[in-house]
Amino acid sequence: MKVIWKRSLALMVAFVVLMGLIAVFPFGRGVVAEARFCGYGDDAVTTALESEFIYYTRKEENYIETVGGAPLYQQLSEYPNSCGAVGGAMIVGFYDKYYEDLIPGYQSYTPIGTYRRTDRVYIPKLMGELYTLMRTNVDDVGVSQADCLSGLDQYIKNHGKTMTYSSIKSSNKVNEAAYINALNANKPTLLFCSKMDLLVFAYGTNVVEIGKQTFSGAHIAVAYGYFELKFYNDSGLFKTEKFLRVATGLAGSLQAYMRIDATDWCNAAYAITVS
Repeated sequence: MKVIWKRSLALMVAFVVLMGLIAVFPFGRGVVAEARFCGYGDDAVTTALESEFIYYTRKEENYIETVGGAPLYQQLSEYPNSCGAVGGAMIVGFYDKYYEDLIPGYQSYTPIGTYRRTDRVYIPKLMGELYTLMRTNVDDVGVSQADCLSGLDQYIKNHGKTMTYSSIKSSNKVNEAAYINALNANKPTLLFCSKMDLLVFAYGTNVVEIGKQTFSGAHIAVAYGYFELKFYNDSGLFKTEKFLRVATGLAGSLQAYMRIDATDWCNAAYAITVS
């Protein structure tokens, strides 16, 4: 087995267009600070691109996701620090496929069942409503976890439906079994991240390059897929990698992967149900 970390120009191109941040700021004036989740620009990039090369004789892949994936929306300049509103909008857009009145006058999905990207009228309006309901930038920069969930819940209630959510975090990471169960039940997961190590893949002959770009601070995203890679050499299985597929809400790279077993980024993870 060879596992090598180095900078890669090829994968750097894939990340150079990443927009959005991921920063955290203290909340309140008391003894305990509450995490704030917000979004900014390219100044959030805190590490150079790194690449891991894994060489193998054969590999196995397993991938599952919610039906049709998930909406891939992005932050808009008129709503600063809006990763909460964007994440919430992607949840609403996901369920609008099943309850069309969640976004009045708009269908979030295509005739083949996949999701549309951001339009110029209805999704910006949706984000604006969530931005207000989540009290974005009211107490401090961005949103708190409680305000994000409360604002999303209120929007769903305002449109005649009920939202419930269940934690799928355990021991400082996403619980893999609970996450897979949520996907199999066609439920997206709202992620509250203290940072994001965003990953992309490039394949060669018996080699895979995993490019990583780290963003510091806190961000809200939506997970909707699970990807497992198993690598074999002449001696047998030598490495297994498991990833979340994530709708990032970041312009230029609307989707990426994150390691599901990493213990250094998951503030909270909630499987969301609308009924």
